Amino acid sequence: MMRPNVRIGRAPRRGVAVVEFAAVVPLLLILLLGLWEVGRLLQVKQILANAAREGGRQAATGLKSTAEVQQYVRNSIQRAGLNTTGMPDPVVTNLTSALRNDPRTANQLDRFNIRVSMPTANFRWVLFQYTAAPLDADATWVSLADIPVGNASEIIPD
Repeated sequence: MMRPNVRIGRAPRRGVAVVEFAAVVPLLLILLLGLWEVGRLLQVKQILANAAREGGRQAATGLKSTAEVQQYVRNSIQRAGLNTTGMPDPVVTNLTSALRNDPRTANQLDRFNIRVSMPTANFRWVLFQYTAAPLDADATWVSLADIPVGNASEIIPD
């Protein structure tokens, strides 16, 4: 004689997994979107730091004007795929002497600081609104302008 396949002691719990899944999915989505945005913030911070460093390198040569350094920084950010509309101009500052703020007029070993700032609305991926200030990066470079040794008309003694 065969016995019917009957469970003893527990009633079937059909649909419990679906209810648990429905309760956990919103939390997982919020965590994933948060991780995604933090990753984007770090990526943009790195792009801005690279652009500031490249601008500092251009300023250190002593061959580019302030406007050319600013344009170089903007182009570097655009090449990385970021939107530069509404972005303030990068700030090029001679920390050694405010009178020689143009990199072409800098003396050797003048320290230049390049500061880049970008509004968060230019790079956010998700519809979260950031209440923080714009994302900033800066780099400090030393001018490599040559010190003139002497005038061409100067007579060198024997």
